[in-house]
Amino acid sequence: MSEGDVEDIEVCEPIHECPDCGSVTIRGKWSIEGARTLTHAARMLRDYAHELEHMRASGLELASPVDADYGVVRPGGAPDDELDLVDDE
Repeated sequence: MSEGDVEDIEVCEPIHECPDCGSVTIRGKWSIEGARTLTHAARMLRDYAHELEHMRASGLELASPVDADYGVVRPGGAPDDELDLVDDE
């Protein structure tokens, strides 16, 4: 990821697709940017969650756990033997 990509991601883009390599970076930081009410913030979070669920339904998954608010998404995600996580749901 280049410095320019990081700058693009930091400018209010909770989901950023690299035009060069196609990788997708997700962030929670900007997911409710601009909300004027709690109702609006809640709607924005639901919309963001819907986008993440759509990515998963399309065969994408996190390549590794989100770290410092950055998550990298790729087809299939991390190999199962690299993760030892318990599903909260």
